[in-house]
Amino acid sequence: MASAKKIGLIACTGVVAGNMMGSGIALLPANLASLGSIAIIGWIVALIGAISLAYVYARLATKNPQEGGPIAYAGEIGPAFGFQTGVLYYHANWIGNLAIGITAVSYLSTFFPMFNSPIPAGIACIAIVWIFTFVNMLGGAWVSRLTTIGLVLVLIPVIGTGIAGWYWFDMGTYQANWNTSGGTDYHAVIKSILLCLWAFIGVESAAVSTGMVENPKRNVPIATMLGTFLAGIVYIAATQVIAGMYPASQMAASGAPFAVSASTMVGSWAGPVVSAFTAFACLTSLGSWMMLVGQAGARAAHDGNFPKVYGEMDKDGIPRKGLFLAAIKMTVLMILITVMNASGGKASDLFGELTGIAVLLTMLPYFYSCIDLIRFDGANLKNILSLIASVLGCVFCFIALMGANSFELAGTFIISLIILMFYSRKMGRDKEASATTGGQS
Repeated sequence: MASAKKIGLIACTGVVAGNMMGSGIALLPANLASLGSIAIIGWIVALIGAISLAYVYARLATKNPQEGGPIAYAGEIGPAFGFQTGVLYYHANWIGNLAIGITAVSYLSTFFPMFNSPIPAGIACIAIVWIFTFVNMLGGAWVSRLTTIGLVLVLIPVIGTGIAGWYWFDMGTYQANWNTSGGTDYHAVIKSILLCLWAFIGVESAAVSTGMVENPKRNVPIATMLGTFLAGIVYIAATQVIAGMYPASQMAASGAPFAVSASTMVGSWAGPVVSAFTAFACLTSLGSWMMLVGQAGARAAHDGNFPKVYGEMDKDGIPRKGLFLAAIKMTVLMILITVMNASGGKASDLFGELTGIAVLLTMLPYFYSCIDLIRFDGANLKNILSLIASVLGCVFCFIALMGANSFELAGTFIISLIILMFYSRKMGRDKEASATTGGQS
């Protein structure tokens, strides 16, 4: 009976693709329009990198399963790297939550046009963050149940555009949109990779549990790569169709790109419907991810990597103080980025800033996981696929870092070094505590 419930390769591939696709794609066409349809090269590079990382995590999950995923794998290389990864991963998640909030606000701009401006959009995003923080403090488990419905709703216009939108595709428009960045083709491609990678963030958790899959050692790595590839094809088709449907300037100014495409394909009535669906999907997703951030902070506190306040639970097992602290950090960052963009720009500019930071903070965890697979499998011909995937994953991390602007890159580097400083302080305290305990005994 137990074996009858297990799923095969095709079903497993579908599960992985479903886990991968989500609201991350909803605002990307507007951001990529500022670079041009040349972003297709960035998509291809990002897809190759994502497939490589997918294989790395699928291989680690089947050959070296560890609770904690990237944090545990980094810790196998060295405790300092595990500490650093845990902190970076936590901060990447709450920063990414802001990007989800901005996506919701951008689609709400269909009903409230003022949200196309950075300051109103920033204020609305902060309000949404605090609303869902308090919802989770009250026990927001029901939000996660709505997330699946929301993901289905957001994927309908994305997949629909990727399939039916070709009828409205114009090659002349596509060619005119090729490079709208104002810079070189190289610069536009490198910059697009960082944006495209946002759609694949979470690749490390896309692989399904090995316990529910037939012949997991064979099927899980294959399904993870195929599922990632399938999600990438949907993303590429949808964004490239839009690049051939509208002038780049029109799409770059849009706060709801898939609502615009739905209006063209189905009728003007579809725009508000898609906007409402997408906003709903983003809000439910944000509500669910807010609790996950709180739980991640609590785990880090229990491991001794965060202050104890993050791990304090109420009688219902909810990390209220951790949620409150995460919301404060999200508010401060949102204010800073809003002020930076207040002189001009659009809500999608805020999205671009946030996704860039969140993606960069995940690069070191991804890099460490690739290194850990080489350590585990060895650099030999027997495990040549693992070696190739790991090397490609490392190269991809370097390319993504190259696509960052100087402010984002410097910030990531400084944060990484500061984390190591805190680790040294923690090790010193642990050594003192150990010496004190030893002396008393």
